[in-house]
Amino acid sequence: MDGELIFAFVFAGCLLTAMVSWLVFGRLSMAKIEKAIMAEGKPRPCPWDGVGGRLVWYAYAVALPESFFNEIDNRQLNTSDVKRYTTRADQLRAWVFMIAGHGFVLLVFAAVVFDFG
Repeated sequence: MDGELIFAFVFAGCLLTAMVSWLVFGRLSMAKIEKAIMAEGKPRPCPWDGVGGRLVWYAYAVALPESFFNEIDNRQLNTSDVKRYTTRADQLRAWVFMIAGHGFVLLVFAAVVFDFG
């Protein structure tokens, strides 16, 4: 196998993982957390969703410690509210989404730099 074919398989796997993890995290984690916060009587966190941007904010808030991603630096979400309703499964889904998403972006960058395709 040549390098471009291996790259194509890795790229396709990363893309598929990113797409599936986007849907799974959004439906199973983000929706549950938002419902719980709104059940407290608070307004919907992060009301703006520019082409799925809200999901990325939630993934960072769920996966990273509050000291890295807190409400002082992030005006879209109150991280302590999000963390209150986060489970280990939510953290795992957020990490899978973040790793797959960042890997996809890095692979696109590598394809441009190394002129694959």
